[in-house]
Amino acid sequence: MNQLVRINTIICFLKQALMAKHFRNAWLFTKSIYLSSEKAVIGNVLQHTEDTYEQAKLRLIFDYLFFYILLLFPVMLLAMISQNEVNMILIPCMVTALSVCLYLLRRGIAARVVGLVTSCCTLLIPIFSSFLNNQDLSPRYAIVWSMSILLAYITVNIRTSLVLCSILCVYLCTVAYIKINGITIYVSPGYSDAFQLMSNPITVILYMLFLIRALGQYYRNIISMEQQRTMEKQKQHLSLINQNLTKQFLLVKGFSRSGKAAFIKGELELLEACFTEIEKQCGSAISYLNEAQED
Repeated sequence: MNQLVRINTIICFLKQALMAKHFRNAWLFTKSIYLSSEKAVIGNVLQHTEDTYEQAKLRLIFDYLFFYILLLFPVMLLAMISQNEVNMILIPCMVTALSVCLYLLRRGIAARVVGLVTSCCTLLIPIFSSFLNNQDLSPRYAIVWSMSILLAYITVNIRTSLVLCSILCVYLCTVAYIKINGITIYVSPGYSDAFQLMSNPITVILYMLFLIRALGQYYRNIISMEQQRTMEKQKQHLSLINQNLTKQFLLVKGFSRSGKAAFIKGELELLEACFTEIEKQCGSAISYLNEAQED
């Protein structure tokens, strides 16, 4: 009996180790695809973009597009399981639109233009899907709409994000009117409230991971770029201080030699002048060091 328990324990351990290995291999494979895609799509654009904030926006848009496309594969699988015809048509349309946005990024189109196109696509297509799926307002749609508005705010401007908010508010008011008055609207074949409730935990987790990865990485990039900028400023400041101190020490060295020669020749006035200048240059050097400590 004890041997049987041990064998079962060993088998369970081996299964867990095998699953962990598969997950690790899948993650490494996804990471390699991500890095290769990033280099192929925005590698050249980043090299020709000096503005660090613009670089961060380009990386944000790429992450948003790349991980959204990955996210749509399990969503498509759920649509195929439930035989939701509307989603089975709209999801390939969304993938095509996001792929076009990736192409625009690769062509070097401005981040604000690509951000605008991406935001509109990821707001309007889910609205259309929601409307034909019994006006579904579940969290999966709410997260995507929020992300599209935030993306417009970061990459374009606040006016664009407010326009998208207005569009969303009009849609929500329309849904409220339909629901209150019991108006019958076309519902996609395969749509089921029960299936939507059962799949909500999976889709919400996937969308939340997508949100965390895209926005979280964006702010990490901003922080990293600010740190690099601060380090560059510090290096430039230290270089300037070193130049000034070198200049002061060379002057002190020159005055000390002149003072030595004046002392040997007995020229006391010249010697006193050299000491005065040496004291002045030492005071200047101390001032530079004090300013560096204050900065």
